[in-house]
Amino acid sequence: MLHIYYLFCATFRLILAFSHAAWYFRWHASRVLDLPESMAIGADEKRRLKHYFFGTTYLAALMCCLRNNPLTRSEKLLFTKLSALSCSFDDLVDTFQLRDCADLLWQDNPEAFGRAVDQRGLAWHLLQNIFRILPEHQLGLFRAYMHRVFRVEMTEKQKSSSLRDPDIEELKRITAEKGGNSVLLFRSVLSHPLAAAEENALYQFGHLIQYCDDIFDLWHDHKSGAVTLASSLAAQGDLALLSTLFEQQVAATHLAFRKTPYPSGQVETTSYILHFLVSITRVCLRNYLDLERKYKVLPLVNRTLIVVDMDNWLNRFLAIRFLLRPLP
Repeated sequence: MLHIYYLFCATFRLILAFSHAAWYFRWHASRVLDLPESMAIGADEKRRLKHYFFGTTYLAALMCCLRNNPLTRSEKLLFTKLSALSCSFDDLVDTFQLRDCADLLWQDNPEAFGRAVDQRGLAWHLLQNIFRILPEHQLGLFRAYMHRVFRVEMTEKQKSSSLRDPDIEELKRITAEKGGNSVLLFRSVLSHPLAAAEENALYQFGHLIQYCDDIFDLWHDHKSGAVTLASSLAAQGDLALLSTLFEQQVAATHLAFRKTPYPSGQVETTSYILHFLVSITRVCLRNYLDLERKYKVLPLVNRTLIVVDMDNWLNRFLAIRFLLRPLP
C-alpha cells in the first residue's frame, strides 16, 4: 500500500508541476526572458526552448518535492532564464568547430567562449541577466558548476572529433560529470543551503538523467557522430553492459536520496518521481535488446526501428508496467 501511496503522491506532483508549466510557458516565458528585438526567437527556437523548459520543470518538481517547498517567484524566474541559456549554449557547442577556436578551449572560460562564438549575443545576454538576479552569495557556486559543465562539454566534443577508439572508462566519467554538474547548476539557483548529502544525491540523479538522455538519443548521436557511453556500447554490441550500468546507477541514485536528511515521506515521493523517468528509459532499453535479438546486430541506421515513440500506446502500457513495480 505504501508503494501505491507514494506513486500517487508523485503522480499528483508531476501533473500539478507540468500543468502549471504549460500555462506559465504560454503566458509568461517570453516576457520573463525579456529579449531585445534583435534577439527575438523564432518558431523553431521556441519549440526547442519548450523542450528544455519542460525538462527543467521535471528537475524543479523533483527538487521541490525533496525540500517540500515550491519554487519562489525569483527561483522560477532563474529556472526559466537558465533553461533558455542551456538551450542556447547547447546550440553553440553543437555547431562550432574545434579547429576554429583551438586556443580558446584551453582558457576554461565559458563566458569568453560565449562572447567569441555567439555572434548573436543571446547566450551572453541571458547569462548576464542571471548574474544580475542571482544573490551575491550564490554566484560563486553557480560559476563553479557552470565551469564544470563547460569543461566536460568541451571534453566530450573533443572525444567525438577524435579518431581514436573511445575509452569506456573515460566515457563513464564524462557521463557522470556532464549529467551531475548540469543538475547541480540548476540546484545552485535555489535559495536554501546545499548539504553534502543532497549534493551527492543530485549529482547521482544527474548522472542517471545523462544515461537516460544518451539512451534515448542513440539514433541521433550515431547519425551525428557524437561519442557517448551509450552510443559506444551500442556500436560494440554490448547492450547488456549498458543495461547493467544503467540499473547500477538507478540503485546508486535511490540509495543517495535515502541518505539525505529530509523526512522519509519526502524522500520516497521524490524517488517515485524519479521512477517515472527510469520506467520510460527501461522501455527504450527493452526495445534495443529486442531488436538486437531479432537482427543479431542493433540496426542503428534505421530511425523507424530505433527511435522509441512514447505516443505509441503499447510503449505507454509497457512504461506503466515498469512504473507499477515497487522500488527496492
